[in-house]
Amino acid sequence: MSSEKGYDTAILTVERLSKAFGGVKAVNDLSFSVTQNAIHAIIGPNGAGKSTLFNLITGVIAPNEGKIKLFNHDITSLRPDKIAQYGVSRTFQNIRLFPDMTVFETVLIGTYLLTGGKLLPALFRSNEFRKRERQAKDRIKEILQFVGLWDMRNEYAAKLSYGNQRRVEIARALATNPRLLLLDEPTAGMNQKETKELMQLFSQVNQQGITILIIAHDMHLVNTLSNQITVINFGEKLVEGPPEVIQNHPAVVEAYMGRAEANA
Repeated sequence: MSSEKGYDTAILTVERLSKAFGGVKAVNDLSFSVTQNAIHAIIGPNGAGKSTLFNLITGVIAPNEGKIKLFNHDITSLRPDKIAQYGVSRTFQNIRLFPDMTVFETVLIGTYLLTGGKLLPALFRSNEFRKRERQAKDRIKEILQFVGLWDMRNEYAAKLSYGNQRRVEIARALATNPRLLLLDEPTAGMNQKETKELMQLFSQVNQQGITILIIAHDMHLVNTLSNQITVINFGEKLVEGPPEVIQNHPAVVEAYMGRAEANA
């Protein structure tokens, strides 16, 4: 994916964000922005603060300092469900699926925002509730066809192959109709074939107008898909730029890729 797409509208802005756990600063005075329709990668060594950053953006934890803005709306102090309503969805590094739910049922959970989630209309099966429920099920069919899981819709999600479980998780995230999708190490533990297939899916998701912010250690994935990379180390921004600049940057090689090569 070219780094010269001409994107200039910021969908997400992180301003001087900091989060400490005890005396350890997991994120320290971090600032960056993600432009609309981009695939923006966050990379760095293990323990650099990447997953903490995702938890801050999605409201799982609150920062000690700084601001997070989505489409110029301050979402810093909002609950995760409110942030989701603004169009933010995510996957996790460790797959989180219910063992007793089918693929269809698992992805249907993601339409909670669409169906409303109010108790009385659900109990009495109001006309409005049934209408939204039909819309949700139609949407799930579209999503499962899109990610290649429609034929597996009645299988238990947790019993699928590792690669397909990842697809279920991505489908569930897409069911919330996100404008910004956060992917935390989505290809970790996958073989080369599964990784290639998921990379193609991410590109197709992005072509649907969904901005992607991705954490990844796979530099082939990062360099192939992203058009902007932010490198963090010890919770601080080390350097930022397009892949062709980042992959050869001396500071990045020393702090990140150099370690990877040393451990290879």
